[in-house]
Amino acid sequence: MNATTASPAAPDPSQKKRLILGVVVWICGWALAVAMIPLVNRTEWTTALKATINGILLIGAPKVFLLVAIAIMGKPGFAYLKSLLGRYFKRFAPAATVSPMRYRIGLILLVSVVLLSSIGDYLSSRLLPVGRNHPHLVAFAGDLLIVLSLFLLGGDFWDKLRALFSREAKAVFPSEVPEMEVSGKGRAGKRATA
Repeated sequence: MNATTASPAAPDPSQKKRLILGVVVWICGWALAVAMIPLVNRTEWTTALKATINGILLIGAPKVFLLVAIAIMGKPGFAYLKSLLGRYFKRFAPAATVSPMRYRIGLILLVSVVLLSSIGDYLSSRLLPVGRNHPHLVAFAGDLLIVLSLFLLGGDFWDKLRALFSREAKAVFPSEVPEMEVSGKGRAGKRATA
């Protein structure tokens, strides 16, 4: 097993203090950013300046604190923490393959949200009075539904999305599977020959 795939060992007692201090610094960076935003919003500054400062606080400040935390923890401590978090959040990852019904529901949900968000401004305010009175609530609900649909669609759909950003990626449709089984290419061919 090479060093990149091996799980990092637990830190020794001398590194444990550095690991804990690094995690505290990292959490403080996020807490400081989140605590400062309401204070910035209460000022008399222009909206553009408030948005800029809030963006710096939400995006820049936690990254600076993360760099400081990594410097405190050291490479072994950060690798150990990363492996712990990875193991914890792995159970929340979407399933690789999903049932046809779940896939259809996720696809319908995704397409519906995208279409409604595209044509929502053109619909009469009588049809969607909530959108006129509470646009942020509608936008948040739409974002939540998109995330839900992506989890319903499963991990294979994430691969399809990732393939959009690779020029060399090719689509393989189910009607092409028998041809691939004969030639022995792809996953289906491997299953057929196994």
